[in-house]
Amino acid sequence: MRTSLFTLAGLLLLSWPTALLAQPPTSSQPSSVPGAPRLLPEQTLVYLRIENVDELRSDLKDSSIGQMVADPKLRPFAGDLFTTAADFFNEISGELGVSLDELLDIPHGQFAVGLVPTGGAEASSNDAETAKDESPEAIRRRLQERREQQGGLGWLFVIETGEDNQTLVKVLEDIEKRFARGGAVARTESVGDTKVRRLMRPDGSGSQMEYFHRAGATLIGIGPSVATEALARWNGKAGGKTLAESTDFAAVMGRCIGAADTRPQLTFFADPYRLLKRAIAGGGVGAALGWGVAEELGISKIRGIGASTFHGGELFSDIAHAHVLIDPPRDGIFSVLRPKDGDTNPPTWVPDDVASYTSIGWRVDATYDGLGRILDRFQGENALQRLIEEPYKRRVGGDFRAAVIDALDDRLVMLSWLQPPVQINSSASIYGLKLKDVAATTATLEQLQQAFPSAMRSESLGTTKLYLFGRNRERAMPEGLRRPEPCAAIVGDWLLASDSRQFIERTIRAHGGALPRLVELPDYDLVASELGGQLGGDKPFLLSFTRTAEIFRQFYELARSDQTKSFLQTQGENNPRLRGFSDMLRRNELPPFDEFKKYFAPSGGFAYDEPSGIHFGSYTLKPE
Repeated sequence: MRTSLFTLAGLLLLSWPTALLAQPPTSSQPSSVPGAPRLLPEQTLVYLRIENVDELRSDLKDSSIGQMVADPKLRPFAGDLFTTAADFFNEISGELGVSLDELLDIPHGQFAVGLVPTGGAEASSNDAETAKDESPEAIRRRLQERREQQGGLGWLFVIETGEDNQTLVKVLEDIEKRFARGGAVARTESVGDTKVRRLMRPDGSGSQMEYFHRAGATLIGIGPSVATEALARWNGKAGGKTLAESTDFAAVMGRCIGAADTRPQLTFFADPYRLLKRAIAGGGVGAALGWGVAEELGISKIRGIGASTFHGGELFSDIAHAHVLIDPPRDGIFSVLRPKDGDTNPPTWVPDDVASYTSIGWRVDATYDGLGRILDRFQGENALQRLIEEPYKRRVGGDFRAAVIDALDDRLVMLSWLQPPVQINSSASIYGLKLKDVAATTATLEQLQQAFPSAMRSESLGTTKLYLFGRNRERAMPEGLRRPEPCAAIVGDWLLASDSRQFIERTIRAHGGALPRLVELPDYDLVASELGGQLGGDKPFLLSFTRTAEIFRQFYELARSDQTKSFLQTQGENNPRLRGFSDMLRRNELPPFDEFKKYFAPSGGFAYDEPSGIHFGSYTLKPE
């Protein structure tokens, strides 16, 4: 019964980008409908909101993707792509008896979804400790905890549609018919001047779904009294606080609001601790034991996770922020989270043609010690010594802590590169660890090779020794797949590990100056220079750079390859969706890649640590 409503929500969320060619943006009018945080309860577990769908449509139309699909040179291909996608969505939306275009025309203004706790009446384990406190706040807290521990889960949908939206009425009527076939009873009740439609259980014991229309919006609740309680909040008659009044929600979203003159187009919030707590409550003895371990590790310190996205204005095509709110002190599982700000510039061995670059500052020794404290709580004292250090000493020889942990500096670099020829698994990776003691790490690699001669061998690449892992024999690979070559090398004062020998060889050449370096690339310099404006004086422990065009290139090359077309044609014989995509590629010759490339610009990301938690951000520059 609920499938239709969730299908509707999913289609609305997924289809708007696809509809750029089909629907012009609609001018939005001021709304009297409260924001979803004022309609949802304080203890909302998950929340997602688009502030104004009409404005989002307009921004998508003006975005690089919107301009790309409107390009006359690309329009035949883009139009066919839209038609193929529309056919796919119409196949799904057929369950609701409406077309894709009709579905996309439902929301005008706010669209939000919230997962909320429902029901519950038994006392929590904390009641005995707080029973003597009869203050209004203590009573409210006890009631909230009872609901959280014993109740179920419900959904609230807030959809601004305008005063008369017959498509949504038709969808709701169809849903009512499905409930009725299951024995549900429909009733209409008046709450003040608002008529609430309820779909009750066959015995009339409680509502399965309810909805009402007011001020050009439709609120739909799945679960007992979900929409009715939202209506009470709208009327200012609810007993508890709203999500907007939650201190955790305010603390998280306050870090995700962006510049003073901007408003986020999309916001997200989740309370992972309470969500997991409720999910595990009905999971039996095993789940309860697992939850006990999670509690012991301090998972309750995660007070909330939030995120937001913005239209970027003159310089950026989009900006996103995310924040994880963590209570101090960071003990338990959080003792292994030890980010460290420092140098984020690309080392000289990073070639300029990488698809992505990420630098992370991290206190490896503190993480190792934190892991030891956690294991000691569950495995007994000196767990790391028994589980790692003593086996290492027996098999390899020497002190693991001194040979590995103490030899590493506090920085990790990750790279991706599209290895030619382009194949499904062409994306190769490198993980680079900064070294404090190159000689010590070289000696450790030699000891490992002696201890595991069948799994590790070495070759010389000029003055650099390359270590290769796995047995020295050729494995048969399926046609069209790159053969992974796990290997490692010390380049400068870095230990590099990769799944591609060719990629490692390129880093050696870049380090020697034979290949251009990322640090000299104008695009990287532009992205990095904008980082300062985004950080506002904060020192990042993470910085990333992504060449979106190079990532898209892999899909482009795969789409135009004869092998891909043959595969899709074969698989499409029994799959109508794949057949539609295959027919589209056969009908349209892809334009040259440069016609696509000009619509993609580099993007960057960052993260920094602060007392209240960890903050993340990302941004994409506007194409020239």
